[in-house]
Amino acid sequence: MNRRLIRTVENDFPYPIAAEFRILNTEEYLEPDENRLKQLLRTVESTAHFLSIISLVDLTENIIKNPELIIPETFKKEFGGRIVRTSFGKWVALLREVIKVFKINDLTMFVSELADYFIKGKSSESEAQIAFNKVTTIRNKIAHFDSVPTKKDIENFCLETEEFLEIILGELEFIQDYPFLYVNNVNVTYLKWQNPSYVHAFSEVIGNTSKFRAYKKKLKGLVNTPAVILTKENEENYLNLEPFIIFSDEGESTISDIFLYTDWDKTKGVKYRPVWVGGSYSLNGTIFQEERKKSIFRIFSIFGNSQFIDSYKEQISIEV
Repeated sequence: MNRRLIRTVENDFPYPIAAEFRILNTEEYLEPDENRLKQLLRTVESTAHFLSIISLVDLTENIIKNPELIIPETFKKEFGGRIVRTSFGKWVALLREVIKVFKINDLTMFVSELADYFIKGKSSESEAQIAFNKVTTIRNKIAHFDSVPTKKDIENFCLETEEFLEIILGELEFIQDYPFLYVNNVNVTYLKWQNPSYVHAFSEVIGNTSKFRAYKKKLKGLVNTPAVILTKENEENYLNLEPFIIFSDEGESTISDIFLYTDWDKTKGVKYRPVWVGGSYSLNGTIFQEERKKSIFRIFSIFGNSQFIDSYKEQISIEV
């Protein structure tokens, strides 16, 4: 893989992608064996997962602003099956279908390059989409292999998957232009006869280390806090990725980490996966449990069909 691309992804890509990718370049993962293959596949899945969440949240914000936007019935029919018990294939499918909705409505995405990154023009497959689909095929081959894969089989799978991962990440370099930040807190100063000022504490959730670079900045307006956001041009132009991406120390290990939504199990609650060492995480019993469940349900209500929506009404403590 191109060494410049390796450095770029490790240091300048959003943390959920960079942290997984960094593992590939450690000594214990260099050999083309089962460990490397699993990590290659995990890196591709993390990339699809992250991009799908960005796209879905972006579409949600657009629909809230303009409820008259067209959401195809097929999208609503398939949405429920894709947003619960999620998997690599479901994230890829959701990313594709969300971008189609943007194109149908002639909308510009918050990450404007993302639409053509995945779908060229109106409906043509991009190089990145082809690569994601090829990796899906590889995963299916492994799952349904006639016998135990040989060492040579694993090596070939590694080489193929790495080739497609290089395309996926190489085409995604524009993501560096959209800083991924955590807004920790805001200090407000409101002196007599003066306009209020807001000093925000930001952490750059970028690169492969969990020791995020932090800074403070005075802004004219308030930015949502606490929140994990994607920004464009400046911190006041942002996409709040809550409730699907959160920062918390309430995971099983009680270590602060970034968590990405994976499922809403009606028995076990809303589940997330950590990027690094946060441990398993469920919203049950957490500080913002009710607020985040309501937000997720609102998104379910926008995109799901009536049967899917009704099945989750009893999961929240509000009238719907």
